[in-house]
Amino acid sequence: MAKISIFGGKGMIGAEIAKLFERCGNEVDIIGRDYDGHELGDIIVLAVKFPDLAPLVETHGTHFAGKIVIDIANPISFANLDSLLVPQGTSSAEIVAEKLPNSQVVKGFNINFSDSLASCQVKGNPASLLFASDSEEAKQRIFTALANSGAKLVDVGKLQKARLLENAGLLLINLAVSGQIQRNGGLVIL
Repeated sequence: MAKISIFGGKGMIGAEIAKLFERCGNEVDIIGRDYDGHELGDIIVLAVKFPDLAPLVETHGTHFAGKIVIDIANPISFANLDSLLVPQGTSSAEIVAEKLPNSQVVKGFNINFSDSLASCQVKGNPASLLFASDSEEAKQRIFTALANSGAKLVDVGKLQKARLLENAGLLLINLAVSGQIQRNGGLVIL
């Protein structure tokens, strides 16, 4: 059992991530805008929109030292849904990692829709939860915390692979907006 702290755990995706960790037997601490500086869990999920990510890290980042930090943000331009809001050659997660050198940063949950997280299924198949990090230990601890989820847990490699995950997030959101997939759909690795 792990203790998980989720910033933004009251939003649609954050709430489903919280329920997922709880179903797997973990203790979950949901943190809203009123974080009081209390001790955080060993795994911290930043379930906030991309524009809120940098201020959150700057304000509370000192509390993240020594912790596993999961960035779920999709840095998408919602003005046109055609591009990412991070410079080419980097990712939201890599930017977070630069700001949190004493944390183990992981990219994850950004390609999953709320309904597929709720059931851990996509059209009758186990949902694929993809994670990228330079820390093998961090990924293993997350996989252990989600071992009973029923989802397929996939290690996609180093944190640099977050660039691919964020582009996949952009593609899946575009497919959802155009009505080609629903919130119970998504990417499945068989």
